[in-house]
Amino acid sequence: MRKIGRVRDIRRYPVSSVGGEAMRTVEVLPGGIVDDRRFALFEASTGLAAAPEREMRWRRAVFLSASQPPDGLPVLHFPDTTAYALDDRALAEHLASYFGFAVALGIYGDADVRFPVVSNRYQPAPLHLVTSASLEALQNVAGLSSIDPRRFRPSLVIDTEDGEGFLENAWIGQRIRIGDLQVDVTDATRRCGMTLVAQPGLDEEPEILRGIMRHNRRNLGVYATPCAPATMTAGDDVYAET
Repeated sequence: MRKIGRVRDIRRYPVSSVGGEAMRTVEVLPGGIVDDRRFALFEASTGLAAAPEREMRWRRAVFLSASQPPDGLPVLHFPDTTAYALDDRALAEHLASYFGFAVALGIYGDADVRFPVVSNRYQPAPLHLVTSASLEALQNVAGLSSIDPRRFRPSLVIDTEDGEGFLENAWIGQRIRIGDLQVDVTDATRRCGMTLVAQPGLDEEPEILRGIMRHNRRNLGVYATPCAPATMTAGDDVYAET
């Protein structure tokens, strides 16, 4: 295998649709990063999971963030600096005040009697990879001075050492190694309007999605499936088959 770069950032998202947390080291299973996207916001009256990419009333979700302490449930953080564990009885009232309608927390798949099971609105992928080469290519074609990778909610950002353009497209169908972790790259990541919306510290930027649509068939980054459990650490070297 040929060295292609190193892991710059790892991010975990304990609650789907809200901001995540930067991680130094994570445990990875075949289903993805441990404690990643296990919970979801949903509308209490309908049971439907949050969809900020489709519904404006859910756009405020991207200004929330979630963290996973070493023990216990994730903590949801609000822009007003308040924070609540997911089982805090005061959380529902604060969510309703924040969104303007009744919002609750559910869980994907796992049995936990404290939370209702919610259906995912899309088929989740275990890992999402984005490279510095693709970010630079998009920056150039979109005519932007910089692009923050947080817009794309990746599991990890890989700083590539050579090559340019949307080079991870060529990894689809291949196996790559990230430190001790081996993953099979399965699909390109198709993008939606969430890439251009305002987020904490980031203004709305329509040219991002336009650039992806015009120059890379609406794709940026790739999805991958781990082959076996392993530990992944920021700074790990990354190797590809070709």
